[in-house]
Amino acid sequence: MFGNATTSLNKIQRLFKIHQMILNNNRPKADEIAKELKCGIRTVYKDIQELYNMGAPLTYEGRYGGYFYSPDAAPWRFPYVDDMLANNLQMLSAAKLLLTYFDNTPFYEEIEKVLNNVCKIQADSPLLSRIALAPTTNTTRPINTTIWSQICNVITKNHVIRFRYQNNHWDPDLEKSSLHVEPYQLLIDEGKSLLFGYLREKKAVRLYDINDMYDIIDTNIPFKLPENYEFKNHTGKSHFGAFTRYAERKYKIAFYEDAVPDVKLGNWADDQEFIDDVDEQGYERTVVTFSSAQDMRVLDWVFKNKAYAKPLAPESLVTRWKYNVSVMAKMAGYRVKVDYSLLDKADKLERTGK
Repeated sequence: MFGNATTSLNKIQRLFKIHQMILNNNRPKADEIAKELKCGIRTVYKDIQELYNMGAPLTYEGRYGGYFYSPDAAPWRFPYVDDMLANNLQMLSAAKLLLTYFDNTPFYEEIEKVLNNVCKIQADSPLLSRIALAPTTNTTRPINTTIWSQICNVITKNHVIRFRYQNNHWDPDLEKSSLHVEPYQLLIDEGKSLLFGYLREKKAVRLYDINDMYDIIDTNIPFKLPENYEFKNHTGKSHFGAFTRYAERKYKIAFYEDAVPDVKLGNWADDQEFIDDVDEQGYERTVVTFSSAQDMRVLDWVFKNKAYAKPLAPESLVTRWKYNVSVMAKMAGYRVKVDYSLLDKADKLERTGK
């Protein structure tokens, strides 16, 4: 029945899968193993023989039984698990990073179990402690499990959620109002757990920190989830985390010296372009152009590169950058007159898409 089946698993993966099936005390038969692995029955017999050759204390129980490990033998450990992980360190690193994002969330234990199963990580594997993430200040804030459950409930039902929101800087006129939001996605970014959805009062999408939400109510009002509901469709093609404001605009930033190598390696936006040239003062530079709706995160990126980054467009970014540079210069003790009107100018330019 399974003689012509094909499998995408390699030999080591098949052997480990058989090992797991036997450990689960299911006493699998050869045809059951072939069905589970989606491979031919002859392949299973060859793999079983390979396990014998590896020292596995395999025993087969009669006509109606299956394969199992002899209870009289010493516990046997599959020898290739760490080798498999060593050949796919990217998977383990990604798994650890994902777990870090979900720290302090109600989903942590569930995701840990799934990742351990997918990556086949053994508790005593030395690789677990030899691959680590650098310390970060962006530790996920503890989440109220009641709030989390309420949000998950309305998301699965596609119901409008009503709540009040603290620190409503984006819509200060609604800070004391009940908001009606069509919940699209839960996002975790820079230690914050966020709800992304459509605010009916403003007829626009918004991001909300879950820990600042209160008086949460399921309105039982259904809504239709749009095709482009995912947050990644609202960033204007750029990849600067959980932030979005105005419409997509074209950005142009020049990078110099030490900043250039890392900038060229980055995946900043879907339409990014790099041009190496020389500026008006004769300094070599790399100019990056891309589309984005994440203006404040782009500004943060500019300042992250210190004196090696200079924004060229749009005008709103250049204006806000000049204001911040002048304030920093004054704080550093230089005799600089800060033009505070630049803030209002930048805000107006952003709202008009310039």
